[in-house]
Amino acid sequence: MILFFLTAFGLGWLFQLLAVYSPFWLAATMWTPALGALLELKREGRLKPRPLGGDWRGLKTLYKATAPAAFWVALSCLMSFFFVGPNPYTPTAIRVYFLVPVEAPGWVVYAALPLALAAPFINALIVTFGEEFGWRGYLLPKLARRMGWIWASAVVGVVWGVWHTPAILVVGHNYGRPWCLECLGAFVLLTLPMSFLHTWAYLKYGVWGAAFLHGAVNGWAGAYFLLYPHTFGDVVWSITGLYGAATLTVTTAAFWLLATLVARATKIENLLTSVENKSLDIRLKRA
Repeated sequence: MILFFLTAFGLGWLFQLLAVYSPFWLAATMWTPALGALLELKREGRLKPRPLGGDWRGLKTLYKATAPAAFWVALSCLMSFFFVGPNPYTPTAIRVYFLVPVEAPGWVVYAALPLALAAPFINALIVTFGEEFGWRGYLLPKLARRMGWIWASAVVGVVWGVWHTPAILVVGHNYGRPWCLECLGAFVLLTLPMSFLHTWAYLKYGVWGAAFLHGAVNGWAGAYFLLYPHTFGDVVWSITGLYGAATLTVTTAAFWLLATLVARATKIENLLTSVENKSLDIRLKRA
């Protein structure tokens, strides 16, 4: 895994530092985990002929992987109405996020809202698949073979958050406050439960499913700032702060519990079907 980490962190951190000159370096950064994974797979002799496209399961199936993102954003927006309160003033421009925060007239933002439905697909194709091929497609199963899926998800979550260090501290990624150590800490607390959701998406829908979920998170979380723009950069009440980490933990627990219950119900159903088939075979033999 040394080559993977050297590429993801060495080249990735270089690109993040270059993002002070152009935000599009952040997009390039998101492909460094995939590059590291490809190099490792090539070295191990496990590189497939079509390593980036073999896990595609169709749009209808992959969009199902975005359900946790929709639940998280909706929960965060709803609860903030009671905990934070609506924006006390009506700004002439709305801060939106496209690699870096930018100000845009309100009518432009609201007119573009229908495009948010395409965000998981667009983001997955352009950027988030690059991260997920590395984090979930390579590192996660590699660690899971040694320590199991739970601990592997936790480790990947911490690594994933720390990987964003230059972007957060130098560029002000997600918080608009460079050299904010508490912002980095809050982001790691965010990626920790987020990692478990992406493990769920990976196990159920493959790498592309994790990429669609990641794309949905990046594309839809900004809706929170349309309702609560005064929380942007707030380490406590922003959706990228401690509050967002708390609602994300609730979301993660809900989806993992649901997945566990569905798995148990499926196991019981398969067991009953097996017993019924054996009973039918015995009756047929007696007949």
